[in-house]
Amino acid sequence: MFKKITIGLCACFTLGSGMQAEAQRRDSVAMHGTLDTVQVVSRRIQHANEANAGAKVSRIDPEIMQANKTRSLAELLTDYTAIYIKSLGMGALSTASFRGASPSQTRVNWNGINITPPMSGTFDFSQIPVFFTDNINLYYGSSHVKNGTGAIGGSINLFTDPDWRKGVSGKVLGEYGSYGTYTTGAQVNTGGEKSSFKTRLYYQHSDNNYTYLNKILTNVPFREKRQDADYTQWAAMQEGYFRLSRYTRLTAVAWYQEGERMLPPALGVVNQSHEKQRETNFRAYTGLDFTRGIHALHVKAAWLYYRQKYDKWYAGGMFDPEGTKNQSQTWQGIADYTCTPQENLVLGTSLTYSHDLIRVSSYIDIDSSKYTLGDVDYDIPVVEPPFRHHRNVLSWQASALWTPVEWMILNGQYMFEQNDSQGVSTWSAGVVFNLWEKELQVKGNMAYNYRFPSMNDLYWRPGGNPEVKPEDGYSYDASVAYRKHLYRGLSLDAEVSGYLMYIDNWILWLPKDGNQWVWTPQNHRNVRSEGVELYGKLTYEMGDLKVNASGNYSWSQSRTRKKQHEDDGSYMKQIPYVPRFKWNVRVAADYRGAFFSWQVTYIGRRFITTDQAYATDPYSVHNILAGYRHEFRNGMSLTPQVRVDNLLDIYYESTQYYPMPLRNCLVSLMWEF
Repeated sequence: MFKKITIGLCACFTLGSGMQAEAQRRDSVAMHGTLDTVQVVSRRIQHANEANAGAKVSRIDPEIMQANKTRSLAELLTDYTAIYIKSLGMGALSTASFRGASPSQTRVNWNGINITPPMSGTFDFSQIPVFFTDNINLYYGSSHVKNGTGAIGGSINLFTDPDWRKGVSGKVLGEYGSYGTYTTGAQVNTGGEKSSFKTRLYYQHSDNNYTYLNKILTNVPFREKRQDADYTQWAAMQEGYFRLSRYTRLTAVAWYQEGERMLPPALGVVNQSHEKQRETNFRAYTGLDFTRGIHALHVKAAWLYYRQKYDKWYAGGMFDPEGTKNQSQTWQGIADYTCTPQENLVLGTSLTYSHDLIRVSSYIDIDSSKYTLGDVDYDIPVVEPPFRHHRNVLSWQASALWTPVEWMILNGQYMFEQNDSQGVSTWSAGVVFNLWEKELQVKGNMAYNYRFPSMNDLYWRPGGNPEVKPEDGYSYDASVAYRKHLYRGLSLDAEVSGYLMYIDNWILWLPKDGNQWVWTPQNHRNVRSEGVELYGKLTYEMGDLKVNASGNYSWSQSRTRKKQHEDDGSYMKQIPYVPRFKWNVRVAADYRGAFFSWQVTYIGRRFITTDQAYATDPYSVHNILAGYRHEFRNGMSLTPQVRVDNLLDIYYESTQYYPMPLRNCLVSLMWEF
């Protein structure tokens, strides 16, 4: 209750000040290498493009992010990208997979800092609200070696940007929807020529007691409500940007987030227990940027803290409550230097140090009376002592970007990383051709990358395997992009990409020496993944009317290419939970402040066993959104909006036996000032 009151008071306070959000067009840098937006965003996108010349890089349209501020990053990536998100339900664990790779082979960076959890090695995208990021870049394949290893499949890069406009501005939003779901958020910007501050607050709760169709317990499907699925999360972020001189800028950002959620059982499980998970995240960094003449130096220091408390208790108190307490801390330091000795040559180098420290505790709330029956005393369980371990990672990277002629760009990168006692080298090389007055772009990239085992893979009790090898992979991809203003306000932006990846020493948790009670990570899979990705956007503008249709399509064939034994049923079979087909289409219209969009996402069949004996059904989900943005003469605006998810009320499962919500409606109101 205290948290709710605090969020409410802060939201009310922000009603006296505010910001008018500025719409941004989709950046053309990825296509042409030119800058057409504000300086800070332009510098970052150019920097990202330099680090991945020849590879596929995409950016989620700001207008889409603006319309989905109250949704999670998992929902945004599902509906508007080619990435596959595997989810256990609304507010539950959601992981991302690029191009047939595993979720652990996806890396997440926040303002250039790796925030992938060191313990699990996988990122939960359901816990990141879109409200807490300003821009999202997606790097496909393993070419993004600048910030270290780990992104064999790809990386998701989140950015927050300063607002240097003078005065006070901001936004306040509220949303209420089906299943007892309500969200509030507030953002306040204050700025001037020398400093800029941005404060964000966010709160969301859902009873999450949606009705679904149970097809497991009986031959005749019946409707029932989801139990033990409620969740709550709240977060606060404070950003500060300071211009120390015309060449130097200081940045300091702190992000605190808490979440509590119940963990519902799979369908078909008779629920005699209850499980709850509480998570606390604190991420903070400070950075110094110096740019003068041909030199650019960027230095950052970051601290990341994560705590998870898991509780399990039984109906009727039959057994002792139990659980675990997990904690990790990461310290990072980054120094990045870039030099441009010639107009057509950019040289760069960076040094990164990271120290991970984990602490794991198991506990049982023991009732000793349960272990005495009559005159017989039974052994009372002994709780394992806390476990601690640390890891040091030091990496050095060098890169060169050369433009020998106006229509061609060459890029090469090399990185060496020392992970405790293990040292590895990675590299990438790319080429870009801008043809037909830069309307047509042809590019290609090849790269080699690693992913070291997570701390759980190495040290989990029981079953951790300190001898497990790192995963490694080669990736090759090529793209053809075409962008042109056709005629009379009609423009086309399209890209076709093809890729091939080889991933060796894929880590799997398997029974140890045939013991079904103890599983351990083992390098028992070599994978070949190949596929095609298509992106297209057609935009028509005439006066106050703007209409666009956009979409993504992906075909991915990710198969085991090596037998582990003679009767290995997984040989040349699709990796579990990797759909061969995924596509989404969005049609949107905007006229004098009124806007409407229709969006559909299709996920193909996913096999759930390595021999392809069982699979989940394909599904398509339709969402619609409508609203009106009313602008006042004083610059303020008010935007009511209605969103209906799963419009056709279909039953579907992202993960087998974990039903997703049926039709649900959400109404929101946002005030910008």
